[in-house]
Amino acid sequence: MKKCLPAFIFFVFSSTLCFGQTEKNGLRIKEFIKVWGFLKYHHPFVASGKIDWDSAFLNNISKLVDAKFSNQLNEDILDMINSLGKIPKIEKKLPDSLFLKNEVDIKWISQSRNFDDSLKEQLQYIYRNSNQGTNRYIKIRYQTADFSGEKRYDSIGFPDVRYRLLFLSRFWNIINYFAPYKYLATDWDGVLEKTIPKIINATDQLSYYTTLQQLSKSLNDGHSNLVTNGAPAWDLFFGNYTPPFYCEILNSVVYVSRIPNDSIAKTLNIKQGDIISKVDGESMSRILANRRKYISASNPAQENHQLGRLILDGRSPKVTLEIKRGKDIRAVTGTRTSTQKRDWRAFYNYTSSDVGYRKINDSILLISAAQIWDGNIDTIKQLIKKSAAVIFDVRNYPVNEAFFGIADPFLSEPKMIDYATIALPQFPGLFQWKPNPNRIGRLNDKAFKGKVIILCDGRTQSQGEYSCMVLQTIPRSITIGRQTAGADGVVTDVPMGNGLTISYSGYGVYYPDKTPTQRVGIKIDIHVKRTPIHIRENKDEILERALEFIQKKK
Repeated sequence: MKKCLPAFIFFVFSSTLCFGQTEKNGLRIKEFIKVWGFLKYHHPFVASGKIDWDSAFLNNISKLVDAKFSNQLNEDILDMINSLGKIPKIEKKLPDSLFLKNEVDIKWISQSRNFDDSLKEQLQYIYRNSNQGTNRYIKIRYQTADFSGEKRYDSIGFPDVRYRLLFLSRFWNIINYFAPYKYLATDWDGVLEKTIPKIINATDQLSYYTTLQQLSKSLNDGHSNLVTNGAPAWDLFFGNYTPPFYCEILNSVVYVSRIPNDSIAKTLNIKQGDIISKVDGESMSRILANRRKYISASNPAQENHQLGRLILDGRSPKVTLEIKRGKDIRAVTGTRTSTQKRDWRAFYNYTSSDVGYRKINDSILLISAAQIWDGNIDTIKQLIKKSAAVIFDVRNYPVNEAFFGIADPFLSEPKMIDYATIALPQFPGLFQWKPNPNRIGRLNDKAFKGKVIILCDGRTQSQGEYSCMVLQTIPRSITIGRQTAGADGVVTDVPMGNGLTISYSGYGVYYPDKTPTQRVGIKIDIHVKRTPIHIRENKDEILERALEFIQKKK
């Protein structure tokens, strides 16, 4: 059973209490959220889980939300800390190989105008003697954070303001202390300040979920999304009907990029390469600007890729589009289908073949990286030996463990793939460099000497990007394509109540020379630009450039 905090720090509220907020009151709420998270991960008694720390938040935040009681911030926090008991002095020894870019600056304690000297001294003492044991609320499992110690509140429904602020505090503090790429987020402290009034003023599920999605977007992390019922909450924001064709965005222009069959093309009188300029009378520029607010992405290329899937979604099956083809402009009325029934693999159009490989000619072997598995890897290795050049297409998502054996024919000795940065629960805000203990390849005095090309683009994300890094260990390999998604490190979920989660990249991924991949994507040797002509003529310009490179280098 959880031990409760002493009764004097709790406050009973009427269900009809009006929650008002002033700017000054908002700053007090912000400071309480920071103190609550600070104690959660630093104070040994709180970290042990012997008390119900969520209840401590819920019973104190109410007084701060109600402006009539907000002047008690300093006293309430002091009472809360004193009730926990004095912690002994703890000798701390920092581990080696620290990654310090995410280190949390605690100047906010000394600079607070709401904290008196006694409270500041207490908080700084706790920081100097912070928890060095296990923490109920954060564990490291498979190199990423495990938040299974958090209460889930899966049956809470639309939460009242106290719980909404609790979930905001939970997520903000988790990112503040344990997100490996927090240093890439813009003004994380300012994000908290701007989000508090939105959370308080949320009046229904839609306004609340919208605020959470924008909180997710503020990470600039392609792995970050508000997820409900196991799927991103996009249907709630954009509607659950989508057109029977697919789009691509280049330079803020929306093109028809893929039409599943001739029947759809004839019925709607559309062609690949047509421009969509309006949807139900609304300009595409306005739609793009509004929908970008909801798209979590690591870079603009990934944002455009995600928008291509969502830009024509709506709440009605019927839709009227304004189509441009050259000088011809016309209106087209069509029927959208359910987003749940759509085969989205066709949108991503991941490169593949019937068997996972094909011979382009007698000397060039093209391999789909996502289709390397136990059943065909030996055959592929034999074909590699007979080829003068090998092209790995990683415009897809390799997930089979057999993939990691494909480097054997190319390497004369084992090679390191990457460094990771791993969170340290005993030192919130600090991360440790960890070289990947696994090596790719093996001793081989007959390593492949031919040309090796790696293809990538915006579809190359996460495991796809890591797969490129694996292949880039091959000596003299050349990577051709466009900026990848820039989202690497395992997807990690933070429970947000009522079955909601917000995800983020759980550990940092870097090249062996510690060059980052997050946001920037993988290293590319030859960049290939996408143009409207490529869309219109259904060209694979990246593969074409690879073949041109091979021919010129012969």
